[in-house]
Amino acid sequence: MYNMTSEIKIQRIILIAVLVTLLKSVSVSCTRRPIIGVLAQEFSVINGTEAVKGRTGKSSYIAASYIKAVESSGARTIPIFVNRNRNYYERILYSINGVVIPGGDSQLKPGYPYYDAFTTIIEISEEMNKKGIYFPILAVCLGFEAFVVLYNGHKDPQTTCKIHQENYPLKFEPKFTESLLFANMDHQTYINLKYFPVTINNHFWCTTQKNFTKSRKLSKNWKITSTGVSSRGLKFIATIEHKEHPFIGVQFHPEKAIFEWKEELNLPHSEAAIQANRYFYDVLVKLSKLNSNKFATHEDERNALIYNYKPRYQEEYSVFVQIYVFE
Repeated sequence: MYNMTSEIKIQRIILIAVLVTLLKSVSVSCTRRPIIGVLAQEFSVINGTEAVKGRTGKSSYIAASYIKAVESSGARTIPIFVNRNRNYYERILYSINGVVIPGGDSQLKPGYPYYDAFTTIIEISEEMNKKGIYFPILAVCLGFEAFVVLYNGHKDPQTTCKIHQENYPLKFEPKFTESLLFANMDHQTYINLKYFPVTINNHFWCTTQKNFTKSRKLSKNWKITSTGVSSRGLKFIATIEHKEHPFIGVQFHPEKAIFEWKEELNLPHSEAAIQANRYFYDVLVKLSKLNSNKFATHEDERNALIYNYKPRYQEEYSVFVQIYVFE
């Protein structure tokens, strides 16, 4: 069995080196009151959210599980809306400390609200990081796929895999402890992720190592940190990380193990699943504290927070227990 005790010592050394590098390359200003933006998206037929009563053609939504996951790891949240101009996204991103790109069922093509907003967010986030403003992003499932499509020149390199409500352990890459995501992983999280089926997978598309290697743009900018294997034996990439910026993509859904309860979805709610999946949002929030962005005024901050909105109980119609609806 892998000697995790020795690995923890190595991780600590690497973590110190990573932190020293960060302090040299980015602003040393930090925050103890992080705010994470969560991107909204248009409604879709597949995830059932089209059944929300009273919505209009301009409505968008965020699954409440993403909001709760971020809050449980010690940050506040704001919604980031779609169908806005670049000035809006610049103003928002320079006021917050990190972003979650959620999963869902939006088209990953220019001209679609979710993808266009995502593209603009990444452009601005790259600019901030290049200026020395440390700005982390966690992209989940569809967000992971959006990273793959965007960094492949808006062309989809993925393979059809049709994984429906399956739970897998992770297979870590040889140098996984050198990654931003896993460098400070504790022993129990490692055991839970490596030996138990705790990552929740529900995605039509997969990025294989062959897809990844074939795309020079992807392999140039990103590194694979772990993989998964479907029930049909297909090995696919489970987590990726940008080589220069603190951008992390996970193909699975860490928020669902704790906050989604629809019985037919085969979601793991074991202690191991809850502990392991909480880890990913903990990492994002820890990274967000290295960013010192803030709103211009307390009033601006207060008006932007998710507390101004009420989630709707939607389990009867949707795969989500609760969603926030925005006009």
